[in-house]
Amino acid sequence: MQTQLIIILSVTVALTFVVALVSIGLVIHKAVNAQEIRRRQRLYTHYSEKFAEVLLVDLPPLPSSARTSAIFKQYENLLAPVKKELESLPPVEALLHRKMLRGVLVDFARDLSGDAIDRLIYCFYSLDFVSEQIELLKHKHWWVRAQAARDLGLLRTRRALAALTAALEDPHQDVRDQARQAIASLAGVESLRTILRLTRRMSMWTALELSISVQQYGEETVPYLVEGLDLPDQSVVLFCIEMLAVIGFVSAVDPLRRLAKTYPSITVRAKAIEAMGRLGDQRSEELLVSFLRDPNPALRLKALEALGRIGAPAALPALIPRLEHGTLQEQIAAARAIAATGPTGTDELHRIAATGSKRQRAVCLHVLEERG
Repeated sequence: MQTQLIIILSVTVALTFVVALVSIGLVIHKAVNAQEIRRRQRLYTHYSEKFAEVLLVDLPPLPSSARTSAIFKQYENLLAPVKKELESLPPVEALLHRKMLRGVLVDFARDLSGDAIDRLIYCFYSLDFVSEQIELLKHKHWWVRAQAARDLGLLRTRRALAALTAALEDPHQDVRDQARQAIASLAGVESLRTILRLTRRMSMWTALELSISVQQYGEETVPYLVEGLDLPDQSVVLFCIEMLAVIGFVSAVDPLRRLAKTYPSITVRAKAIEAMGRLGDQRSEELLVSFLRDPNPALRLKALEALGRIGAPAALPALIPRLEHGTLQEQIAAARAIAATGPTGTDELHRIAATGSKRQRAVCLHVLEERG
């Protein structure tokens, strides 16, 4: 009994000792972390103040005969004290300083413009941060690669275009998204061709972000979007169809008609039919009417909706049978398309409401009420 008590007391003392050691270790670790955070904050503040002066100080005007390189020499003179300071540090210390300095420059890039951003870009190249960021695109952690792509875009580093293009095939979605945004900001509208060709399984988030760029450039993007209609990835084709409809460029009607007739996917054909209706070009009418007899109900419905947008009087003879014999969805879409043809179509709806079946009457009266 006494032996057991001694063992229990020994274990208790040992556990107490271990807990005490762990507690002391945690306190020390917390103190070291706090000290490291304060140190990084001091460095960030130090370089923020230093580079605010580097980027904003007035430079003496250059003579009209000066070479382009003269302005770069002025930038280098501003940067020389910082480089000298970094060179005087031990290697490990210099790495931390460079990391904090790089963070300062990236943060500045969000808000600067004009001459200040030109100086900042020069600093980023001169300090060899561009090469470091390009190398980080190969990092084993995806979040590091994504951050590197984002920073390269913020800092307008065109030398990174090749590496960013390769990052469009990164296995992680976030890296690909950041690379797309960076390329778009660096190369402008011309980047759309490369982005579309290398995109696979476009996500909703990617489509949303890319659509902002497309709408920003407007009709300049049309040649690249039309090219995109022939790409193998269906998600890219659907995106290009949607953007052509949003931009409203009627020259897209012919390639959309081709897609609607020949593309192997019903989803893409239906989207092309919908886009033709949104574009509202009369060249689409004959093809849309032909789809009213298609055996696929999805294509028939899209064609009816498209004709309702266009308002095609010539389509009236083909629309009436769909109102009389189609599904409920088709009947409603057909009635709206008939109403869109004008007074003759309105008269036809009144006639069917008076002589048709109970459901036909309800559909016609509903659509007539919609149109006031």
